[in-house]
Amino acid sequence: MAHLNQLLENEVFMAFTSYATIILTKMMFMSTATAFYRLKRKVFANPEDYAAFGKEENAKKYLQTDDRVERVRR
Repeated sequence: MAHLNQLLENEVFMAFTSYATIILTKMMFMSTATAFYRLKRKVFANPEDYAAFGKEENAKKYLQTDDRVERVRR
């Protein structure tokens, strides 16, 4: 248990854990936001994603890029 206390008192380790938590939270938020915008605007990146929106010919219009979705993705 002494090793754990020493680790928690180390400033470098605490900075690393803080930044890692921030980055992981951002990644989870951005993936959710990208999925939300793709579904909201019905803009998909590959044919498997838009297959639920109809027949092959009718659903192909959803395979496109949207500037707003790409902005969130980047």
